[in-house]
Amino acid sequence: MSARKSKKKNNSSTAYLGFLSVLAVGIVILLVLMAAIGSCRGSDSEGEENIGTPSGGVTKEPESVTVSESTAGTDSGAGISGNILGFGTPPNFSVPEETAPVNAEVKIPYNAEEDWALYVIGNDNPLPDDFTVETKAVSGERTLDSRCADYAIKMLNDAAAQGVGLFVTSSYRSAEKQAQNLESYINTLISQGYSQEEAKIQAEKEIALPGHSEHNAGLALDIVSSDYWSTHSDLDESFEKLPQFDWLIDNCWKYGFILSYPKGKEEITGFIYEPWHYRFVGLKHAEKIHKVYEETGEFLTVNEYIERFIDMG
Repeated sequence: MSARKSKKKNNSSTAYLGFLSVLAVGIVILLVLMAAIGSCRGSDSEGEENIGTPSGGVTKEPESVTVSESTAGTDSGAGISGNILGFGTPPNFSVPEETAPVNAEVKIPYNAEEDWALYVIGNDNPLPDDFTVETKAVSGERTLDSRCADYAIKMLNDAAAQGVGLFVTSSYRSAEKQAQNLESYINTLISQGYSQEEAKIQAEKEIALPGHSEHNAGLALDIVSSDYWSTHSDLDESFEKLPQFDWLIDNCWKYGFILSYPKGKEEITGFIYEPWHYRFVGLKHAEKIHKVYEETGEFLTVNEYIERFIDMG
């Protein structure tokens, strides 16, 4: 009985030692695997830190992308700094190193076909000697260049629909008719006591020379109200006090027209202030001129607008 117990005890010890040996080997293998996994993770982490930096040598940002110090890493520059790694960046994408100030006046390239109505006409800027124009009626016998006539028709119709009665007193006129008007007005001024020279100087501030008028180009309308026309023998500044004037200032730009001869710009235009005289320049230019008026209260003349906003090439 005693010998069997001793043999059984020895067998148990041997089995226990074998189990410990297997366990130790397993632990060693596990530690080796954990060390290997940790090494791989460390290598990946180092690679991520180097992405996008020249010194990292992994992924360098495209040379065409430039991020200024004022925008890199800030919320305001998120659209650019978000792409700094090169992910999702459009081909050939580039950011200028210097950007124009917010209030800079970016010039619009002149397009002869689209901007056909954008040119200066005045006593110092005549129409070509061979100038011709195809006209279309806009109000009764009043006509304009056929290319802008429909804009004027819509403006007059929309005003009428809103209860604002507009009356066209003058539109396109030939150079011959312009000469007759100028001569007639000079004679009127002389009859009022002006000398011949004084009458000529004054008349040319109110009526352009033949071939030098926006009316001769078929681009201009003289607009008042029916009531005004029936109670006035001539056009004068009092029209600016009427609701029709306010409506024109607020709306004429929507149809491509502007106030040609603003108050305070007489030295630039060469003509007196005419709150009744509106000239077609095209939708995009009229809108830009009106935006300047809304922001600053200044009416730009065609001369000023071209100089400030148009790249004539």
